[in-house]
Amino acid sequence: MTAKTLLLAALAAPAFLSAPSAALAAWERIRSSDAPLAVINASTGAYVMNYTAGEGCAAMSPSVGGTDSVWSGYYSVMPFSLPGIGFYGFGSTNGITMEGALWGAKPDDSIKLMFSTEISSTLSRPGLVLTRVLDNSGQEVNEAWAAPTDYSLDYSAENLIVVPAAGWPKGSLFSVYYSSYITDINGYPVSGGTTVYFTVRMDHQTANTATVLSVRNAKVTIPANAYSGDYFLTLSTSAGGTDLTDANSGLTGSPGSPQLLGLLTVNSYDSAGNPAQPGQACVLTIPYRDDNGDGFVEGGLGRIKSSGLSVWRLDQGNDLWVRQAGPSVDGSLKLVNQSVPHFSNYALMGLPDTDLTSAYAYPVPFRPNAGDTAKYGSWATGITFTNLPSYGTIRIYTLGGELVRSLDIASAQVLSQVAWNVKNSDSKQVASGVYIWEITAGKSRKTGKLVVIK
Repeated sequence: MTAKTLLLAALAAPAFLSAPSAALAAWERIRSSDAPLAVINASTGAYVMNYTAGEGCAAMSPSVGGTDSVWSGYYSVMPFSLPGIGFYGFGSTNGITMEGALWGAKPDDSIKLMFSTEISSTLSRPGLVLTRVLDNSGQEVNEAWAAPTDYSLDYSAENLIVVPAAGWPKGSLFSVYYSSYITDINGYPVSGGTTVYFTVRMDHQTANTATVLSVRNAKVTIPANAYSGDYFLTLSTSAGGTDLTDANSGLTGSPGSPQLLGLLTVNSYDSAGNPAQPGQACVLTIPYRDDNGDGFVEGGLGRIKSSGLSVWRLDQGNDLWVRQAGPSVDGSLKLVNQSVPHFSNYALMGLPDTDLTSAYAYPVPFRPNAGDTAKYGSWATGITFTNLPSYGTIRIYTLGGELVRSLDIASAQVLSQVAWNVKNSDSKQVASGVYIWEITAGKSRKTGKLVVIK
């Protein structure tokens, strides 16, 4: 047989299944034989084949640090650095894998965690923590499950299999933490400590609540018998898809247009995994931010009152957001609840504040030369209009109705305030006298008087 120079390190998982992790130095056994398979060339240090070991093999990703890019060969044992070692998904024909979680496992399903390298059942030590995080009502239970009473572990090649002893409670959310004590056949950790999640299908005869994994107070409440059989949901607050992009572009961004504050995408499936819609109205819950409790939402442009928040549904046929009637805002919990007849893409939006009830101007009178800046103001500070909405216009008139100055609120305001330097549109100081101010925002309008005494 002609000697062959070794060109392959080891088989590896496809790169698209897992983001590459740090390379590991290891020995990987591809084939075994009692016969001496190779020798080391004394002059070059290369591994040289003496015998083949069955059929040729091909790697699906190359070894790290090698000088050769060829991915095939015959060799059995050699040092290598393998990219992409780690968890790369759930192996399940039931449910849907989305955002790193398995949604809709059956109560009697074995949960299969797939890794990119073979797991050793003899070298691995117990390195798994299984927790029932939420019950079917969305309430935290944080109930630890113990082996072998509640579940057992099995190893099958690249798979770590979690088998329930008496079934997973319907509607529950579980977390699976696996540690570096779970090793490959060479004794190396298959991954660093990581937590993954799975949900269990819901009992259609009871009321259930499904939550977003990363934002637990973003959720959906489903009444009993909304479906004819057991079902499961997927929930996400991530933006994606051309229909969402096109609909968002329809929000003009002009003064008074609604502002997108959050998303909640809900899809539901029947017991066979087919798309299904509920037969009764369900309730969406979307959180919002009001960190200081002042009744205005953080994260928007300008002042947006939490009391005016609303939920909009994506009209996928026309790529438009359609406002839904009857939202309920819970100011204490910072949540917006909305009854919906079916599941789709929903958005939380707010309209810029146009309330002028508390808007006013100060100081009145304005006497910059009176020597009492705190009471009468100064040329440096001018006259301030405060408690302003997110957008609108301030106009100052003479008593005869002549326009003296116009100020745009959206471009000029700082902390709901706009300062007027007591100059007209020609940048000249106005004369002493009485002036009328008018503020307009949307359909709101308010007027008042100013007195200037030089």
